[in-house]
Amino acid sequence: MPVYTKVVATLGPSTDRLTDLGRLLESVDGARINMSHATERELEARVKAVRRFERDRGKPIAIIADLRGPGVRTGPMEPLRVVAGERVIFKLADRGRGFVPIPRREFFDVVEKGDELLMLDGRLVLRAVAASGQQVEAEALSSGEIGSNKAVVVKGKDFDIALPVEEDLAALDALARYGDDIDYVALSLIKSGAEVSLMRKIVRERGLASDVMAKIETKGAVDRIDEIIDAADYVVVARGDLALHYGLEYIPKIQRALIERALARGKPVAVATQLLDSMQASPTPTRAEVNDVYAAASLGVDSLWLTNETASGSYPLEAVSWLRKIISIAEVKPLGRPSPANARDRFAEAVADMAADLGADIAVYSMTGALARRVAKFRPLVGIHAGVREASVARKLALIWGIEPLLLPASSYEEGLEKLMARFPDKMLVATYGLRGGVHTIKINIKE
Repeated sequence: MPVYTKVVATLGPSTDRLTDLGRLLESVDGARINMSHATERELEARVKAVRRFERDRGKPIAIIADLRGPGVRTGPMEPLRVVAGERVIFKLADRGRGFVPIPRREFFDVVEKGDELLMLDGRLVLRAVAASGQQVEAEALSSGEIGSNKAVVVKGKDFDIALPVEEDLAALDALARYGDDIDYVALSLIKSGAEVSLMRKIVRERGLASDVMAKIETKGAVDRIDEIIDAADYVVVARGDLALHYGLEYIPKIQRALIERALARGKPVAVATQLLDSMQASPTPTRAEVNDVYAAASLGVDSLWLTNETASGSYPLEAVSWLRKIISIAEVKPLGRPSPANARDRFAEAVADMAADLGADIAVYSMTGALARRVAKFRPLVGIHAGVREASVARKLALIWGIEPLLLPASSYEEGLEKLMARFPDKMLVATYGLRGGVHTIKINIKE
């Protein structure tokens, strides 16, 4: 039975310490690198490790570089333990001791007395009791430890920070050295389709051919979801950050609506953050987490992302294994499929429907991966085998619903399709190749 939803693991200190990273990479389809935390040395080591595994095992793995975005984070500081009821001072400063330094004035422009400040994925909540142009005094409503480079959110408000931010430009300069090794660039805290288009232009100016992912993390992004979906190559529902802007009780409803909008417009969609959060400290997930993952995979999402579970948790291998196990038994009933927008879409839909009616797998040979993506967006509940000529195309397809990418160099579409079909001599196949105009061929390999 095909596994439709793909697995992404975040690389970090915990995966760096693994004696055999290959055990983890064998079970994932994508590797995320958080550019908010990775040093240039760590970036280089992680990219090289993934590509070394790929060469040795012949398995395409997508690398996602996740940018910091226009958020507010603490500056360098000594860890500050906060207990509920205590007062905490936030100051406009690049670094600090005995207070929390915030190097962005936009934070102080937004905060007003009575606002809730959320940190540590919402585990630490503070209420502003006084606010001025350069300082905020807040009372802690829960306990936690504040350290350097920690995100701060003002509940229900977005920061008016213009793109691009310095940190993202520096990250893109570092990523440019790796060229085609970076398959996706994820944009954090995006609030409009225009911002996605602007960042895509900047990504291209750096010489990167990466596809662009838009992370939906703010109220502004939810309000403009259709234009963001249209502008992006891939949409990521980042529940942890969304929960800082909405009440927790609203997140399942918002998540479902965002997935439905993406599927209706034919764009790949991922769900990220706190999928198996308890596995940072436990070798097994909770029943509620298993149910959450099962439900997300059943909706027809393209990928599910592990973040802290693998980056800094104590059980990265176990977390990946559990995510894979849950996905493998999910009964997939996608929320919907797009209406064909043109003749190419109608062709892809016909291929998908024909294969589903026959109970056959689909074999597509594609130079750019475009036809394979078109077929996948119609969510046929059969396997999709995509033969491609370039490794960079195979890696991007590795994160698309239901697609098994296979690197098969060929001088023509016809040669490529024959090679692809030869890989599956005992399977019933509906086989075709990338659309080039004119007369087109579909081959049906029927097995009684």
